[in-house]
Amino acid sequence: SVKAAMSVLRASVPLQSRRAVALHVGTLSVVTVVAFGTATGLCKALHPGFDLSWEVLLTSATTASAATLIWSAFSYMSAFYQRLREAEAARYEARLAALRAQINPHFLFNAFNSIAALVRTRPGEAEAVVEDLSDLFRYALQASKDSGMATLGAEVKAVRRYLSVEHARYRDRLIAEINVPEDLRPAPVPSMTVQPLVENAVKHGVGKTREACTVTVTARRTDETLVLRVTDTGPGFDTTDLDAVLNEGSGLANVQERLALFFGEAAQMTLLPQGVEVLLPLQQAAEARSNLPPEMTVAA
Repeated sequence: SVKAAMSVLRASVPLQSRRAVALHVGTLSVVTVVAFGTATGLCKALHPGFDLSWEVLLTSATTASAATLIWSAFSYMSAFYQRLREAEAARYEARLAALRAQINPHFLFNAFNSIAALVRTRPGEAEAVVEDLSDLFRYALQASKDSGMATLGAEVKAVRRYLSVEHARYRDRLIAEINVPEDLRPAPVPSMTVQPLVENAVKHGVGKTREACTVTVTARRTDETLVLRVTDTGPGFDTTDLDAVLNEGSGLANVQERLALFFGEAAQMTLLPQGVEVLLPLQQAAEARSNLPPEMTVAA
């Protein structure tokens, strides 16, 4: 009876105010008393010899009411906790979507500039750049629909496409080196995390010098930690204070927030004189990767 009453109350009177909570508690109390009285009356009707003193009835009623209140309290606490988790998940997804939205328009703007510069002089190369750009955004779109995790191999593949687009812009000034061991390419990482690091290296390395600049992506494993490092041979940062750079609103701030969303304080990002190093806990990454689709596990 109490369970049925709770189902009706939850459907008709959402717990959105103190008045609603009071109504739920009052209704359940009445239902408990009525159900107990009905059960006692049925016992008396079916068994005329059934006879209990008022002390026993009072004790039984009190026990039944207390058990009902405790059970209903735990039920409501469980429902409230579930709603809280759903709200937190929605907030997390909204924040992650906002971070993805910050990446795409910025890169798209630069890529279109590169394509516009090639269309008249090197149309064949412009077509290849468009194809690379299309593949990169297909990957980004897939990442936005899934759990937010990818493999390191898939990230490297996306980085190669990005560097191909930027090479059309910088030509021989951009030299790329990717040193990621094959055994680390299945390692799970937050999607669209490596590309902003490489974009940052291109911006602050290649973009700040007229000489040839090498952008290097390396990965290694230390115990249960994945160490990612993106460096360049450009002029480097003016400081190694990460907070000072993050306050400038660079792509690094986006990566930092993504790492915080996925791993909290377990992931670390360090600013190097000529690059960035990121430490990712592999165990937590593996747990976050549980919903990863097959197409996001392709190794580069």
